[in-house]
This record gives sequence, C-alpha cells and structure tokens, in this order.
Amino acid sequence: MLCVRAPGRVNLIGEHTDYNDGYVLPVAISLELRVYAQPRADTLCQIYSEVLDEQQVLNLAALPPPDQLPSGFVRYVAGVAAMLQQHTGRTLTGVNATLCGTLPLGAGLSSSAALEAAFAVLWNALDDLHLDRLTLARVCQQAEHQYVGVQCGLMDQVASLLCQQGHALFLDTRTLATISVPLPPEWVIVVADTGKPRALAESEYNLRRAQCEQAVHELQRVLGKPIVALRDVSPEQGALYLPLITEPVRQRARHVISENARVQAFLTALRHADAVRARALMLASHYSLRDDYAVSCAELDAMVDACMRAGAIGARMTGAGFGGACVALVARAHLEQFLSGAERLYRAQAAYEPRFYACNAVDGAGLCTQHPEQAE
Repeated sequence: MLCVRAPGRVNLIGEHTDYNDGYVLPVAISLELRVYAQPRADTLCQIYSEVLDEQQVLNLAALPPPDQLPSGFVRYVAGVAAMLQQHTGRTLTGVNATLCGTLPLGAGLSSSAALEAAFAVLWNALDDLHLDRLTLARVCQQAEHQYVGVQCGLMDQVASLLCQQGHALFLDTRTLATISVPLPPEWVIVVADTGKPRALAESEYNLRRAQCEQAVHELQRVLGKPIVALRDVSPEQGALYLPLITEPVRQRARHVISENARVQAFLTALRHADAVRARALMLASHYSLRDDYAVSCAELDAMVDACMRAGAIGARMTGAGFGGACVALVARAHLEQFLSGAERLYRAQAAYEPRFYACNAVDGAGLCTQHPEQAE
C-alpha cells in the first residue's frame, strides 16, 4: 500500500498573473488530500472518493478522450495518467485507490492541483519514472488544459509540488525560477472560506485569460514594439499607454501590471516582517481584483472587511474568485481573538456559513512520512 499526501495552497499575493508570465507567491498549506493506493497486476484503476462517496473506473491501456469522461475528479486523474503516458511512452500500473483528506473542495485552495499532484507523485514512485518535480508540475498543468478545459497557469501545480515547510515560494512563471522565502514565525496564515461556491470561476477564468491576450495585442500596437505578455509592460509604461487601449481589457491589464509590482514589494515586506507594508499590499491587491479584474463578489469583500476589522495584518481574496476563500495573515499571539471576531463580523454581513483554517506552511506533495498538523 502506498500513501501520497498533496497539500492545498493559498496565494499570498500575485493573483491572475501566472498565465501572464508574471510573478506569484503561493504557500502550500496544512490542508491536504491523501491517496491510499494498492497496485494491481493489470491496467485498471478503481478510484473511490470518500468526500464525494463516488467511485470511478479507468483503463490506463485504453483511456477515453476527455469528452467521453464524466465531469468531476476522474477527469483530473485520467488527464494526469494520459499526460504521463504520453511523456514517458509507457503504460502506467493500475491501482485500487481511495481519496480522503482535510482539503475542502470549491474553496479556492486548489484541490484540483492537489489531486493532480498526488497521482503524479504516486505513479512517479510506483513506476520508477524518475521525473523531477517541475516536470511533474507541467504534466499536471497539461492534464488540466486537455482533460478539464481550464487554461490554467503553472502556479497551483508548482505550489503543490515544490513548496518547502515554513516558506512561501516566489515563482517567476516565465523563467520558472523559484525562491523560497521564509515566513515570519510570529505570523499565522488563516484561510477564511466564505462558504460561497465558486460558480462562475472556470468560465470567467478563461474569459479573463482571453482579455489579457487581447490587451497584449492592443499594447503591441500602441507601444510600437513586440511584447509577449503583460509581464513585459512596466508600471511606468502602463501609466502612459493603458489609456490608449479599450475597456475592459485596459482594466484587466492594469491589474496584472500592478499586481506584478506588488509581488516584488511583498517579498521585502516578508523578509523584514513589515506588517504595515504587507497590509497595504494585500489590500491593494484585493481592491485591484475587485475593481479592475472584476473577480471578487460581495461575500469575498465582506470577508476581507471582517478579517481586517478583527485585527488581521492583511487580507485579500485568493484563487480564481466569484466565491471561495480569502487569505489573511494574523499575529500568532492574537489568533484566537481574530478567529472569533472575524466569524462574528462576517456572519453579520453574509448569509453563507464561513469556515476558518489556521494553517502551517508545509512541504509539497510526497509519499507519506508524517501528518502535517494545523497551527495551534
């Protein structure tokens, strides 16, 4: 029996920048998915999800195309298997597998990337594929592109596979260079789930990506030089040239350009445990996502407000948007007071049932050796 754990992630700052060749700063958190797998002598996969109480069967030797698969978790597993087999030219080993864990679905914590990472690590170990973590992340990304239909960037998969305990992971999504940045030990990461499902996230995600591509084309025209992505436009150039392109792509581009600058500034704030600067940058990120990128909602705004009034260092929405969760940084000494206050304040503003998770920053996905515990 093999056991693989794969963490969820929160992105401290750098939202909707990863598919624009930009910068992101995710953390793998101690909310995780686990896969318990027994190898088989054939190529069948019988996969049972405890959370969904659902079983699916796949034949790795004859994987159906995406449009012949039901929606749900099986598409992610089939996609990872298909991409691994395409990459290695091998047929993978069948398994009887059970999915369980503490990672909530639909909260913007990238349970999908955790699922992909868990099966990538499982087959990498089971079939001695000897693929490095970055290659596994790319395989998982391609699985989501081709089998789920979400043209995601690479951040979620990299976070679930490459993060280190006690650190955030700065990722340049163009060069794929990474820097592990220590988190101040006196700060706690709190995931504040609004309780509202992310109903529009996938369709609006793809629309925002297309709008960013349109912004690049329009900026190429007004700049008079080729640019590959919004990453190539500095804040100074944005101030000069964004007024010359059309709405709403102007707003989308303004968010991405300013968010990239905020990520770089946030690195310094983390290294110096600068709570004042971290607060300003997280709130500016949220307001930009709300106003320029238009991916927030009343519940996310209410949660940010509740977190800040309850004494958070900083808070912002995280994930694709339209529901899901916020991330807050909280002084460890004030954690209990914050949790009770934020819940009371949010309930006064929203009809959904909130959930709060105080989390440690943990290692990326791997074979189980110990159980990461949530912060006290």
